[in-house]
Amino acid sequence: TKRKLMWQDDESVKNVQKNWQGAISHCKNLNFAGFDDWRLPSRMELHSITDKTKYNPAIQDGFKNTVYNSYWSSSQYVSNVSFAWYVDFSNGYSNRDVGGEDFIRCVRDSK
Repeated sequence: TKRKLMWQDDESVKNVQKNWQGAISHCKNLNFAGFDDWRLPSRMELHSITDKTKYNPAIQDGFKNTVYNSYWSSSQYVSNVSFAWYVDFSNGYSNRDVGGEDFIRCVRDSK
C-alpha cells in the first residue's frame, strides 16, 4: 500500500533556506498544522509531487507555496555521503549538493 503523505505548504516553504543538516533539524523541530512529527522527505517523495509537464514551478496542482529552486531531500548520495540530493522545482529534476543552502519542504506520514 502506498503511504499517504501530508506536505508542509506555508510561507516558510518559500523563505527558509538552510544547509542539509539544518534542513534535517528544521523539519524535526517543526510544529505546524497541529503536528510535530515532520521530517525531511526522501528524494523519491519529493519527486512524487513534481510535474515535469510544467516549468517554474514543476509541481503538481494544489501546492500554493513553491520557489523555482532547489529543495533538500533526506537522501544521501551513495558514492559520497558528504553529498545529499535535492530536487529542483524549476524543472522537476534532482541533483546532489554538498555545502550550499537550499529550501525546505517538510513532510509527515498521514494516517
